[in-house]
Amino acid sequence: MVLFESLPGFHVSANIYLPQSDVAGGSNKYPGVLFFCGHSDLGKGSHLYQQVCIDLVRNGFVVLAIDPLGQGERHQFYDPKTGEIPRRNTTEHTYFNQQCAFAGGNVARYMIWDGIRALDYLTNRPEVDSERVGVTGNSGGGLQTAYLMLVDDRIDAAVPCCFITSKEEYMKTGQGQDGEQILYRAIDRGPRYDDFLSAFAPKPVLVGAAQSDFLCVEGAHRSYERARSVYGHYGRQEAIDITIADDTHGFSPHLREGAVNWFREHLQDRAPDFQTGSPRTQDPEDLWCTAAGEVRAEFHDETTATDLIRSYISTRTPDTGSTSEITDIDRYTDEMRKTVVKQFDLNRHRPTLYPRHYDKETVDGVTWEKVFFRSECDPTVIVTGIEARVEDEDVDTPLVLLYEHGTDEVEARESEIKDLVTEHGFVLAFDPRGVGAVRARDVNTPLMNGGNYDDYHGTKDKLTSDAIMLGTSLVALQVFDLTRACDYLRDRFGTDANLAIEGHGSMAAHTLLTAVTTPSLRTVSLVNPLPSFRELAITREMDIDHGLTIHGIIGRFDIPQLLPALHDREIRCTGAGSSN
Repeated sequence: MVLFESLPGFHVSANIYLPQSDVAGGSNKYPGVLFFCGHSDLGKGSHLYQQVCIDLVRNGFVVLAIDPLGQGERHQFYDPKTGEIPRRNTTEHTYFNQQCAFAGGNVARYMIWDGIRALDYLTNRPEVDSERVGVTGNSGGGLQTAYLMLVDDRIDAAVPCCFITSKEEYMKTGQGQDGEQILYRAIDRGPRYDDFLSAFAPKPVLVGAAQSDFLCVEGAHRSYERARSVYGHYGRQEAIDITIADDTHGFSPHLREGAVNWFREHLQDRAPDFQTGSPRTQDPEDLWCTAAGEVRAEFHDETTATDLIRSYISTRTPDTGSTSEITDIDRYTDEMRKTVVKQFDLNRHRPTLYPRHYDKETVDGVTWEKVFFRSECDPTVIVTGIEARVEDEDVDTPLVLLYEHGTDEVEARESEIKDLVTEHGFVLAFDPRGVGAVRARDVNTPLMNGGNYDDYHGTKDKLTSDAIMLGTSLVALQVFDLTRACDYLRDRFGTDANLAIEGHGSMAAHTLLTAVTTPSLRTVSLVNPLPSFRELAITREMDIDHGLTIHGIIGRFDIPQLLPALHDREIRCTGAGSSN
């Protein structure tokens, strides 16, 4: 049982497996293998993962298996007073990743560092030959293996299992991914799956895959072939191979046997003729390094991931405090507008709207009508709204109205909308893409993750993740749609019309971002707004909204930076969060 600090006060729980002295010829030094656990809540205690470590140690390897962040004995939301864990496992990963993303980072930075420090410990063990070191893991552990293949030259051989596929193939499946897999601009900049392999050349790597994995096997073949061509330039095509288990996702006996034999061949110069059985494992509790099975129970002053993120944010994006010291407000406003326009690519081409109206009806003097129009040049990107107005009445300041669930909320808020019609003369309850009537189709969300549109691994999470990997955000795409709604109102009421916008809850952020870039929005109303993205990034209490992830917003165009750029507008704030 091993505990070490990868950062001050940030404990990593681990098990080290040591061979008996007569294994592999009684050598004083053994090859070392670092083992990364996949997304099992038990971490290193998982019976499947124990079996891999047992097979390796019986073949003469020193094996170090560590608990990843949020798993095993490292649940960051463990409450020492109650013993409850409100968030755990990969939900922690995605929660922390959103906070890191706000500051322009990724939670993988802590997981990779844990791996580097684990390798420091392993290679300094007196039993380990530091010139013969391997790394393996499954699923999320396969990802950690791949990351370490990129960043640590001490690794001599690797076996990433049930992770390598291709982005092209995986995106076709319509499935979500966990936070540590969502790297900003990964689709155009990489690393892609084959990059992990190619960057390791010419060192030996075995790709472990499963025929019926949700990480689709055809993608594994594609990335393997791409990387193999790179190995060919080194004259080392024999140093890369792929083995496919006729199984589903998991470190199956076939992959376990393949990993052991790969390390036998490349770290021991032994024949790859090992055949696995069914090694007997321990109860997970028997492998605990702490009395209660939680480092936060063992160390009452334990550094948490929240603490690390707070420190990261304060170092990377210092809180500059009040913006009252702005000396040239007009210049500041122009620069803020340019920042948001560039970050969100809002100057791209705007096609003709071609609005369509239908289902018109008048009830109690208010006329309701549905509308939809094009937003992007891609004709499949359609946005919708429900208009409300009083016929033959003057329109003062036509209003774009944003609810978190879009027009799905209109029926329940009819009385509220009628009051807004009285004030503004015209209200457009609007659905940017992914909301209300233009919600995307449901993706393949596991029931254990909620199974719903807004849930972890749900449709909103998937849309956001793909946008981040494309170098944008779902918020940015929706803000573009909002500027198109303003285009529609100007077409209807004149280019000189003074417009208004009102956003509720998370949509208040969209409202501010749109207003900064659209001078014709003269009245800006925020109902139950977020305090700031910085506040979301340093708290342990927020309920994650998967649609709000914006890479690098803190310190650049966060809510406190946006507000001074609206100095010449009428701003109304009501409800929770409005005090700031």
